[in-house]
Amino acid sequence: MLALLMVVGLASAQRLVAFKGYGNKWGEEKVSTKNKPNGYIYRLRVEKQCTDLPPVAETKGLELFISEQIDTGWLGFYRLPTSADDYNFVVVIYNRDKKPVSTINLCDITNNRYCEVQDVRWDADNHWLLFNMACPSYAEQIGGKGSKLYCYDVEQRRMVWETDYLVSNDIFILDHDFVYCSYGFTSEKKFLYMLDKLTGKVYSKLPMTYKVEYMELQQKGNRKMLYVVDYNNALFTFTVVGKPAPSAATTTKKQPEVFTVVFTTSDDGFLNVRSQPSNNGTILGQVGIAFHGLGNGVLRERGEKWSKVSVGEVTGWAYNKYLGYQDWYDGTGKSMLVALRDVTPIYGEDYADQTEGYPLFTTVKKGTIIADQYDEIEGYYVLKTAHDYLFIKKGDVEVKPR
Repeated sequence: MLALLMVVGLASAQRLVAFKGYGNKWGEEKVSTKNKPNGYIYRLRVEKQCTDLPPVAETKGLELFISEQIDTGWLGFYRLPTSADDYNFVVVIYNRDKKPVSTINLCDITNNRYCEVQDVRWDADNHWLLFNMACPSYAEQIGGKGSKLYCYDVEQRRMVWETDYLVSNDIFILDHDFVYCSYGFTSEKKFLYMLDKLTGKVYSKLPMTYKVEYMELQQKGNRKMLYVVDYNNALFTFTVVGKPAPSAATTTKKQPEVFTVVFTTSDDGFLNVRSQPSNNGTILGQVGIAFHGLGNGVLRERGEKWSKVSVGEVTGWAYNKYLGYQDWYDGTGKSMLVALRDVTPIYGEDYADQTEGYPLFTTVKKGTIIADQYDEIEGYYVLKTAHDYLFIKKGDVEVKPR
């Protein structure tokens, strides 16, 4: 059994507590090893449920390490060979027809190319991607800046939360409410964590004598049991106790919308906006070709084949094959602009007619994340492309830290 039990959080809150230790004579019937099909010790989970997922340009030269079925289709995790001297990790989300719909370079969105992704999981409750960027050896070699767990919203293309460093290496698991993860490496301190899945908040931080190699969650009647196997092949069980917290599956937490401009990529320079997501829909207007990346429309809702867009006073559906996207929020800044007014105007530069200030480009709803890369001029925040600018009045937005 553990000699010491440390719980972070209020006594009435849900927390992870030690239940029973079995030592290394426990027999394998208690756990199924389903969370690490390639075995206990190897640090990177490897599982290929599907081998015919089509590669995309971003995965050229990478190997498929994980392919698993998710509620919306398939998840593919690609990386350079383990023998490579550098790192590159890419996740591709496919629909049920195995057509790629989202590509996420994990190194780019975390600005981290010195750590290794050791596990990646799909949260079907929120359509979030969870992954860690872990120290491949001693944490002191990178100043302790590794082994962080990230939660990324694939649909809105923004980071939802991230933990402190030295929280997650090797595998982690999740359920409707919590994320269970651990950190440890030979002579370094070792801990088992339970986090809130919606926020990343630490509910429990329990010391371990040896590094955690495997975890598995099982439901035993009305009790949730976490089985943990350490480096010495000793088995421990933990349970969640305390006042029940709202479930992530039943608690609606609306995420702020992200401001995304759209433009056509078709050869003829325009794309029809239709009354319904079908070629049979009435043509309401057109999306114009990108002018140095600005475009002339705003994304309202993105689907697998058709997306809802607004161009001026027209809102309708445009075909994704010929639709380009540009997010003004890219998740790399230290602060972000968030719309304050119920209908917040964004102004565009117009060289043809700029006699009375900036003409209206579009409007966004209160709470929309507009950008985290911006400049300032008197009275305005400015978003830049190669030659075009968008302007937001300073009084219409709030600058919030990430």
